[in-house]
Amino acid sequence: MPLENTLWVEAQAAITKGSVDEAIDKCLRYWDLAGGPSPQPAGDGALREFTTHLTVWRQIELFVAEIDRRPHNPRTWKLLAYAYMWGGLYIPALLRAAEQAWLVCEAHYDEDDTAAANAREKYELTRRVIAGDGDARTELAAAEKAFAAPFDEFPEEVPFPEPFMMMGIVDRRAYHIDAGSLAPELREDDAR
Repeated sequence: MPLENTLWVEAQAAITKGSVDEAIDKCLRYWDLAGGPSPQPAGDGALREFTTHLTVWRQIELFVAEIDRRPHNPRTWKLLAYAYMWGGLYIPALLRAAEQAWLVCEAHYDEDDTAAANAREKYELTRRVIAGDGDARTELAAAEKAFAAPFDEFPEEVPFPEPFMMMGIVDRRAYHIDAGSLAPELREDDAR
């Protein structure tokens, strides 16, 4: 079995047993050998199953680390955009990061009309959530529950990828979280 396949099997085994740090490390090493997540969702094998074991915060951490390694992979931008969208349910400022990630994703899919259209559709969903559309928020919340593990605590900060700094989208590498950062309905209870 090629080394990259062995690393992916080891990453899956680690996440299944709850060793998240080990699983993320092996996943990143696997992507180093494989050239990152496949631009086509089917090429990721069990990536969707893998990420459902990660909180939205750990997903953001994983995809930011991968984008910092290979900033031109549209699939990684898509995965990060989803993670920022879900994180935006709790920390509304992250919805702006999701918007930007969708735009970068769409730009990388310039020759693939279907993928670009999908990124544009998700960008519009994000815009609707930002604008206060309750139906869009409900749609996003249902997706988050299906694709991310529950969490008990918020992280102290949420990272941004280096390209966001280079493009002038953000002026720091992380968004610091405090009580005022939380969505209004969460300010009383800072964990779900």
